[in-house]
Amino acid sequence: MTRILDVTTSVLPENKPRYLMGVGKPIDLVAGVIRGVDMFDCVLPTRSGRTGQAFTRNGQVNIRNARHSADPRPLDELCECPACNGFSRGYLHHLVKSGEILGAMLLTWHNLHYYQELMNGLRQAISINKLDNFVQSFMEMQTKGDIKAI
Repeated sequence: MTRILDVTTSVLPENKPRYLMGVGKPIDLVAGVIRGVDMFDCVLPTRSGRTGQAFTRNGQVNIRNARHSADPRPLDELCECPACNGFSRGYLHHLVKSGEILGAMLLTWHNLHYYQELMNGLRQAISINKLDNFVQSFMEMQTKGDIKAI
């Protein structure tokens, strides 16, 4: 994808919007923005939320995993969405494993909130000519990972 974007965005007019369809992982959005893409759309944040996957600053979390069953932490300690402010990973794990629709709703809400924050961060970094710093910080956080002893 990035090789194709490197070629195609260089020949597209800079004064027109550049749209990349069906790309949705956070790292792919960042890679697209670096290469000049302006707009994305994808079902990934909502589909992932419905299947127990959450995107966080420290990478992807599979809340169905048993290691979350007694975890008192929020999905993302820096996130201010209702899923992170009101529910532990342990409770979200319980909701998802028991098939409660609230689990899918909260994870979807979280994912959409995370994506909004990610894109807002990218826009702000571009506006102050600090995109490289943002990308470096993003990559460090993503590669750090989510696994922590509780």
